[in-house]
Amino acid sequence: MEELSDNVNMYGSMSDEELADRAVSDKLACEALILRYTKLIFIKAAVFSASEADRDDLCQEGLMALLRAISSYDAGRNAKFSTFAEVCIVNQMRTVRARAAKAPAVCENIDDVSEEVLSEEETPESIYMNKEFFSELRRAVETELSGTERQVFDSVIRGASYRETASMLGITEKSVDNAMQRARRKIRAYLK
Repeated sequence: MEELSDNVNMYGSMSDEELADRAVSDKLACEALILRYTKLIFIKAAVFSASEADRDDLCQEGLMALLRAISSYDAGRNAKFSTFAEVCIVNQMRTVRARAAKAPAVCENIDDVSEEVLSEEETPESIYMNKEFFSELRRAVETELSGTERQVFDSVIRGASYRETASMLGITEKSVDNAMQRARRKIRAYLK
């Protein structure tokens, strides 16, 4: 128990940039970053969503965008991780909404809403609930997905395109797309 407490304190005192650097090889650092940005994902999904089901889909897309941001962040570009992650998350949500509506998504006062909600202090209960959510998500990926689905999911999360993933795994782009659709459906069903 003391070791867990030391890890929480260590990761809690690290900057986002330090965590992003460690997250490539350290699952706990990755989880710490995910926990820090969960609220942002939920806020942005609420802003962009038209319904509760839509919000759930956007949360999943936002999480995948965050995981891609973690794996592709380059501190050498002199950009803060928070800025990079938010841009990745918002761009992914806009893309999904635009694709769904066949028109660009329009959003007003995102910054006002997110600053107000993000400034609220996290409670122990919200931290616990976030940890439980992401533990469940990790369990879903590890237990519910087939080997191919897990490989495709991991590759796409790390930022590879469908074409790159298909080439790496020796399958067609359509197979990659099908595997991602099945993975999303299984994860969504598992979490409900």
